[in-house]
Amino acid sequence: MATYPFYDGSSYVTSGLTTDDSLFRHLTRTYTENHPIMKLNNPDCPEDPNKSFGDGITNWGMQNYNYFKGNCFEVTFGLSCCKYPPASQLFIEWTNNKEALLAYIHQAHIGVRGFVMTRSGFGLPNATISISGTDHNITTWMFGDYYRLLLPGRYDITASSPGFLSNTVKNVPVIEGKATLLNFTLEEPVEEMLLLDPSEQPMIINDHLSTPGPPTSRSPIHTLDFQHHSYDEMEMFLQLLSAIHPSITYLKSAGRSVQGRNLYVMEISTNPGVDQQGKPEVMFLGNLHGNEFIGREILLNLVEYLCRNYGEDPLVTRLVNSTKIHIMPSMNPDGYELKRVSGDLSIIGHGNSHNVDLNANFPKQPRSGNTVEAETKAVINWIKAHYFVLSASIRGGTESVLVVYPSSLDSVDEDMFKSVAEAYYVVCMIRSFLFFLFHMKIDIFALYIMVGTDMLTWAYRSTDTLAVNIGLSCELLPPEKLLSEYWEKNHRALLHFIQQVNLFVRGMVTDGQSGKGIANATVMVEGSSHHVHTSSTGQYWRPLAPGSYHITASASGYTPMSVSVHVLETRVEQVDFRLTRDTLQPSVEEGEQKDFEKLMEWLLAPGELDQLIRSLIPAQTLQYRTYREHTEFLRGLTFNFPHITRLYRYVILKISLSNDYPNIFMYIRFVAGVHGNAAVGPELLLEFASFLCLNYGRNPAITKLIDRSRLLLLPCVNPDGREQAQEGFCSPSKTWTLISSMVSNASAQPETRAMMDLISGGGFSLSIVLEGGSLLATYPYDRPNQHAQNEETLRYLASLYASSHPFMHLGKLGCTKKSEEIPGGILKGTDFRSHTGSMKDFSLDVGLCPEITVYTGCCTFPSEPQLFSLWMENRLPLFRMLLEVHRRLSGVVRDSKGRPVSDAVVVVNGSMNVHADSQGRFTTLVAPGTHQLLVQAHGYWQELQQAGSSLLTALNGCYLGLHDKSHAIFNAILICALLIWHLRSAKFSRIQDGVRWLRSKRDVLRMEAIASEKSPLQQEFPDESESEEDPFLVEGH
Repeated sequence: MATYPFYDGSSYVTSGLTTDDSLFRHLTRTYTENHPIMKLNNPDCPEDPNKSFGDGITNWGMQNYNYFKGNCFEVTFGLSCCKYPPASQLFIEWTNNKEALLAYIHQAHIGVRGFVMTRSGFGLPNATISISGTDHNITTWMFGDYYRLLLPGRYDITASSPGFLSNTVKNVPVIEGKATLLNFTLEEPVEEMLLLDPSEQPMIINDHLSTPGPPTSRSPIHTLDFQHHSYDEMEMFLQLLSAIHPSITYLKSAGRSVQGRNLYVMEISTNPGVDQQGKPEVMFLGNLHGNEFIGREILLNLVEYLCRNYGEDPLVTRLVNSTKIHIMPSMNPDGYELKRVSGDLSIIGHGNSHNVDLNANFPKQPRSGNTVEAETKAVINWIKAHYFVLSASIRGGTESVLVVYPSSLDSVDEDMFKSVAEAYYVVCMIRSFLFFLFHMKIDIFALYIMVGTDMLTWAYRSTDTLAVNIGLSCELLPPEKLLSEYWEKNHRALLHFIQQVNLFVRGMVTDGQSGKGIANATVMVEGSSHHVHTSSTGQYWRPLAPGSYHITASASGYTPMSVSVHVLETRVEQVDFRLTRDTLQPSVEEGEQKDFEKLMEWLLAPGELDQLIRSLIPAQTLQYRTYREHTEFLRGLTFNFPHITRLYRYVILKISLSNDYPNIFMYIRFVAGVHGNAAVGPELLLEFASFLCLNYGRNPAITKLIDRSRLLLLPCVNPDGREQAQEGFCSPSKTWTLISSMVSNASAQPETRAMMDLISGGGFSLSIVLEGGSLLATYPYDRPNQHAQNEETLRYLASLYASSHPFMHLGKLGCTKKSEEIPGGILKGTDFRSHTGSMKDFSLDVGLCPEITVYTGCCTFPSEPQLFSLWMENRLPLFRMLLEVHRRLSGVVRDSKGRPVSDAVVVVNGSMNVHADSQGRFTTLVAPGTHQLLVQAHGYWQELQQAGSSLLTALNGCYLGLHDKSHAIFNAILICALLIWHLRSAKFSRIQDGVRWLRSKRDVLRMEAIASEKSPLQQEFPDESESEEDPFLVEGH
């Protein structure tokens, strides 16, 4: 049952209700309705079997104190009749209560939430929140935040605090499932209190309602508070702003000071805290010296101004949308506190708590031996983690507004710094001091930077950012009454400084072939030793003054590219580089592939894989599980390892990071539990999955292997049969067998149909099925009198598993009293158990995937203690098969012009047909040795090539060329036409010669026929004269 207040005999019990009785009943009902026993209102406890409560709820318990004093609605749940049930019942209790607990947790998000603050924006702790119609109030927490649970409806809500005027908002809407945001601003009473403008009422935010409460301002901060803030006040102020403006702020700590204070950084941008393409970054830093108060206060006001005016001021909105603004108000909080507490106007607090000048503490060289303070180290790491285009340190102690930049500059960058400084001065409207102050730029801060390398020089030499000091006042600690004056003079110039990062040269450096951005490419400007680098997406920004420049982009493995560009003051220059890969340098993908091939070679060396497995973290999850426990276990893996696991239909587990390698064909399928009584296989696969997940990210070899593999695990194909099987029963039985064969999908059982659909989808390179009842490995076919095209490869794959097993390769089954020996521990399926319609045959014929069935032991359902020894026997073979899918024969079929041939067929060794995909890629597993590849495609001449593979390497990435048959046919027709023409021309010449010879003979015969009137050719040559121009007349005759 579930219980809630009260039970102490107070007036609340007399009425049977508390002020929040309906809410308490809602909370308890949420739990009981999701609990399969409580909702029946029949606990059936042995001590009192007839006792029951309405809806499983009662209102006695010990929750009174929490309700009155802790702002907390507490409900007590009685989970079972027995207070100390046996351990065997714990899983049942978890199953009964899991959904109820999750549903109850969700109820923390109903009602009203918000902040109660002063007019200056500070949270009011212990302020009272009261709801009309109830007498139970809650109080705000240390930052002025509150959360009040309420049921759906409309309420009048009041916030009050001693010393402030109370504030009531009427008709506040509360909807189901989502808390309404309601912020309050409380005013201090004055002698002449004016009526508040309606726009200054609290804001109610609820996306689902069209009629919110009274109109309000966009922020509870209404006016800037110009005063010096302690570290605790600054911390609370920043946390409050971050809580109020979560969509544009991200508060973090860059590190800690010597005394342990946080170096807070407020990032202001849309989608803050995320690397965003197209957004340059700008950085502000204050309080570099502890006794320089003005920078700290001006930057706190800048943070507040940007947050408060976002969505109101067009310039602020545009800057926040287009720029990532990072603000560190105080780099030296220890020195600030020392100075603030002492009140001394001397040099006290100038340095940090070690009395070290942080501005002179930056390293002269990247690996110099000088001691770097904690604050300096934190700022160095922070700056190097970002790509700041411009940065500014806000300082005090100057005689007027002053922009200071490094003393040792190249002329190109000096012009740029002058351009930035001039823009700042123009906005501040003190241009008359400009040139005088430029000449004084080094001397003004000489006392601070002579000790060591200052931050400006270090940033110029060691980072991408161009940094300046902006001095705002001649006083280090100006009076509070002057802070507003300094703010008014400088805040527009600070906004313009932010705007300038969007007005420089920018662009992308990409791979000329793939178009992908090149990270960490170098962009150089001729005449400057200051180089900038591209971000992770290939972007860069380079500040340059107006003028003409020669810019070069370079990256490792690419040929540098240079362009000339003319920079204008009023236009952003987009300069993109498409770099050509250096043919002498391997690509990143090629480098990763070579590293992986080295890893494979190492793992396949004798004894290395076994040594690796022994060094890994054991999973130790072996036990027999029910179907429900299997499902829960798989879901647990996906919850704990979401980056590499995905669960389908609650029973199929995918382990992969292969989205990063979309062109890799390493899909291996592990299946178990086809026969319900073969209970070992499911537990071995769950242990295998846990083993891989636990060691991913911890062991480099396992990490690389999973990154380039796609594993699909089906631990229990036949859960119904598994539920009927009994532990210790070793003989096979048809009771637990999927009896329907994989011949007709229409007549198959649901489990069989599901497997047929999965296999028919294709894409697998290898399938391993774990069975029981013997100790051997079998390969296709199971049906009699059937010869496999690639039987040599199938036999090799089966022998690979058996040879990695400590006993299987011996071939001594020992499963019966009769002595049986199987050479190598492998058999063809039909020689072991001949039958038709097997999954093994279907996988090879339809899925084009070789499947090896492994029988892990003589007993199908051994006792649970034997699982560990069975795991130790099979873990090495399982890993070995996973490695084997990476030793494949693969390549790309292209035509003579380099274009992929999508419908190509590669015939391996004259028997096995491998089909190429739409990109011409093909892959198949082969046994070690030399293989003949006959490549065929419609419209092309077939090509015969030879490929070799050994135990250590396979042919990867080969290119098989085909010659277009259409071109050959066209050429043949052309040649034939020329031959015919040639032959006819030759025959024509011969006929002409023959006719002339015959005519000459005729003349001779006529002369001889003078003596005889009879001529033997008189009939053949009539007296008519035939034209020599008509030879075909003679040919026809």
